[in-house]
Amino acid sequence: MDRHPPGASGRLGSGVTATSLEPGAPQGCTQLQRTSARVGLRARLAVVVAAIVLLAACSGSPPEASSTDATPATQPVASTTTTTAAPLVAWTGPVEHLFFHTLVIRPDLGFVHGSAGDGFRDYFVTVGEFRAILDQLYANGWTLVDIHRAVKGEVRVPAGRKPFVLSQDDVNYYDYSRTRGGGWRLVLGDAGAVKVEVRDDQGTRVTDDDVVPIVDAFVAAHPDFSADGAKGIIAVTGYEGLFGERVNDTESPDWAAAEVRAKAVADRLRATGWLFASHSYGHNQLARQSVAALQRDAERWSAEALPIIGPTDIYIFPFGAAPTPGSAKANLLRDEGFTIQCDIGPTARLVRAGGVDIMSRRHIDGIAFRDGVARLVPLFDVAKVEDVGARST
Repeated sequence: MDRHPPGASGRLGSGVTATSLEPGAPQGCTQLQRTSARVGLRARLAVVVAAIVLLAACSGSPPEASSTDATPATQPVASTTTTTAAPLVAWTGPVEHLFFHTLVIRPDLGFVHGSAGDGFRDYFVTVGEFRAILDQLYANGWTLVDIHRAVKGEVRVPAGRKPFVLSQDDVNYYDYSRTRGGGWRLVLGDAGAVKVEVRDDQGTRVTDDDVVPIVDAFVAAHPDFSADGAKGIIAVTGYEGLFGERVNDTESPDWAAAEVRAKAVADRLRATGWLFASHSYGHNQLARQSVAALQRDAERWSAEALPIIGPTDIYIFPFGAAPTPGSAKANLLRDEGFTIQCDIGPTARLVRAGGVDIMSRRHIDGIAFRDGVARLVPLFDVAKVEDVGARST
């Protein structure tokens, strides 16, 4: 079953249209820019970013800026990647891959009555549930590893521990989730760490209440929870920007400042062990796209995302729906540079086909809490992590 959070469908621009899997749901490389338009965008960005940095000293905060706005990307960012305290040993067994969406910070706003609330209960977990899951993963001997080591068969973990890859989908902070108890955007806190900004009826505040800051803090407290400095993979689309910054809206007066903030967040994430993945531009069903439409989608994602996040070889299929290995669509993505492609499956799986490493991911959400309890036992006990009270509102 394909899985994606509920939201408002709409026009994505330049021929990209959101279609619906369920009512109200959004559906939606070579690392070099291959058209003059894409080169033009990068050149325009370089000029504007330079201007923003130059003017920063003599102007106030850009529109929508706050005291937590990211510093310019030109500012050096020191790495705080934690090294594993225990010696590492080779692992030759399967490697799990778990994925989450952005977290529900306010269940009272997300888990409402009706179809919208049902969608959030199905596809999301709360901040408290995620923290409890990490506690149990650690207690049960699991350790974060880099997906590149996994596909190469070069995984190392502390003796007696088991490897898993972590990824988070749709780290774009879509408009529909912002008002349903989710975060607003990723920002750099006072000490330079990545935090999440929340805006709701309680005001605007910066918190640790999402996957990135929670994992960063957990690894700092438990060094053997990360091997070789690994954290996780951040999968982003493009039709509503990146990390909550609407960098897709080039007509916005805040566009240039948003580019600077997004680049600073990306630099910090990369410096602290996080990886990036394409989740397509428009989050469309690949089965419903022509090869030409998929090509346009991949090119647009590369043109808008790569100048901010840098190159990546990881592609996470929207809805987990992968094309047949060796098909024209799979080969197109491979030729675009995505040699690691991830689908969704109930168990750990890693195969190589058509010059691509295909890794399956387990969805960790309300559906898994309901239908996959037995399969999750080696990872965590659903009864000990699920917030039944919050989900029954």
